[in-house]
Amino acid sequence: MSVRLRSRLAQRLDAEIASAAAMPARAAVLQVQRAILWLRHGREAEAREELSRLQVRALAHPRVDLAAWLHLAEGLTAYFGAFGGGARERVRRALVMAQAGGLTTLKALCDAWLAQMAFVDRDIDLLVAHAAAVLAAPADNAAACRVASALGMAWDLAQDEAAASAWYAWGRRAASADGDDAGLAALLYNQMQMRALRIRHAALAGEPGEAPAVLLGVDSIGHFDDAVGGSARADLTPLLRAQLLTVQGDFTAAAALLEAHLPEAVGAGLARTGGSLLADLAWCWANTGEASRARALADQAAVEVLAEDSPHCDIDERAALHARLAQVYARLHEDGLAARHGDAAQEAWGQDADQRHLWAGRLSTAGMGTPPR
Repeated sequence: MSVRLRSRLAQRLDAEIASAAAMPARAAVLQVQRAILWLRHGREAEAREELSRLQVRALAHPRVDLAAWLHLAEGLTAYFGAFGGGARERVRRALVMAQAGGLTTLKALCDAWLAQMAFVDRDIDLLVAHAAAVLAAPADNAAACRVASALGMAWDLAQDEAAASAWYAWGRRAASADGDDAGLAALLYNQMQMRALRIRHAALAGEPGEAPAVLLGVDSIGHFDDAVGGSARADLTPLLRAQLLTVQGDFTAAAALLEAHLPEAVGAGLARTGGSLLADLAWCWANTGEASRARALADQAAVEVLAEDSPHCDIDERAALHARLAQVYARLHEDGLAARHGDAAQEAWGQDADQRHLWAGRLSTAGMGTPPR
């Protein structure tokens, strides 16, 4: 096994497992919790090996609490692997079992993860419902950290940075209280991701926005991940940096990062935003004198836009894809294609504005403007 995690949460779980040696049922539940922590630190192989062993135990010695925790663990394995893959259904089953078994801490944690997944799906109704369940439950640091991440990103999407920052800060306090370095890393990444996307989208929409000086913050994510023992999706950080380098006009460096990391990320579940990143790479090539490669990739990304136009796609990413393709085709003197994608981008930006207004209203009406005291 690799070097032990250094977080207080990892050390506490190790100690609790050791002290529960005479209580196999209790130890098994704690071992699932430790495997989930390994998943959140990117130690998938270790986690899968442990979970397979515990699945065998669960069949030989059935218990509702162990089965429920295993459903959550399997759901998170799918989520970190491909942001889907049956994750929601597994976590939903864990939620139902936790509720039936009176496992209040596990139920709150499942609701928090389902709120996070609802954000990924851009489902504001489910996000609010699951977040409300967490906030109404007895205080639990693990659930608070995760739901704070979901609500912080939701307010970021609604473009209320002050409300978003308040939720991120609330989540950091909960993670710190738990000694949860993986939770702190996730909050840092999610906050930086939303900030980077805001910079990118403002540039593509032709609006004044923050300069990409936030690149230093993106670098800090990798440094923090190294310090705490890894993160679940460290492969995504270089793509954030590539997007900001593209906005900054450093096309050679951006292209190198996209070529190195985009194929793996798309294969691991980032397909929903892959089209706009392909268009970014085409834009980089168009600006580095590789017109034929740029045209070929732009045409491929234009096909990807058919999938991006699905109702489940992120509206802002669809707008970004059209806007970037308009730029690429204009640079390649394909004026008709540039105009067509430019018009589509304007329509999508309008829909994005409507979505921001809707989300702000729903969150405010639900009383989620500020965290609990």
